[in-house]
Amino acid sequence: MSTLMAVFAHPDDETFICGGTLARASREGHRVILVCATKGEMGRRMGVPPVATRESIGSVREEELKNACQALGIAKLTLLGLRDKSLEIQPYESLVSRVLSELMAERPQAVVTFHEKYGGHPDHCTIGKATTDAFQRYRETEPGARLYYVAWSHMYDERDALLLSADQFVRVDVSKDSRAKLMAFRAHKTQSGMNDAIWRDEKSAASRLGGHEFFLQAHSPYQRGATGLFDS
Repeated sequence: MSTLMAVFAHPDDETFICGGTLARASREGHRVILVCATKGEMGRRMGVPPVATRESIGSVREEELKNACQALGIAKLTLLGLRDKSLEIQPYESLVSRVLSELMAERPQAVVTFHEKYGGHPDHCTIGKATTDAFQRYRETEPGARLYYVAWSHMYDERDALLLSADQFVRVDVSKDSRAKLMAFRAHKTQSGMNDAIWRDEKSAASRLGGHEFFLQAHSPYQRGATGLFDS
């Protein structure tokens, strides 16, 4: 049994971006751990109809995250307790140290996070950069560990413009884990409530989530044609 650690910024990042992969890893017997930097308390969505207020949104989203972790088979959740939408102004070395401490404690063989340039949101890019720097230090004691960045299918078509190699991409089949991903989507009710398709009958809703998720290998030599995060 190997350990997979995901390091993200907000509740729902783990589900909306790579929930199928996390569920698949758990189903296949790996230990899956999630480190989440914030509670997403600055998010604007309160649910449809609203199930939270500006005052309660942080605690509501924390509970949603715990329920999503259960749906995905995540064995351990660690919240770093940092303020939402503030990661880029946090003391950077402290953030790196927090992530490194989690890596050293759990000793994962695979780590998933955001790319520091392609994460989109400033919080995403910051936690991705901090995780990358923490991983470089961790890898000195765990040389076989591998780091991956979440990606999207369109990035493959745009890889030349993004200065990415085709061999970097990992395409993971998550078709057997669509129900687990759907249940996690639904657990994040404040964020998914406005998506009518998610709340249709299970079979229809699950089919809309897609059968594959994509990642970038952070370090060469790349495993050409890799279809899983534990490919050797």
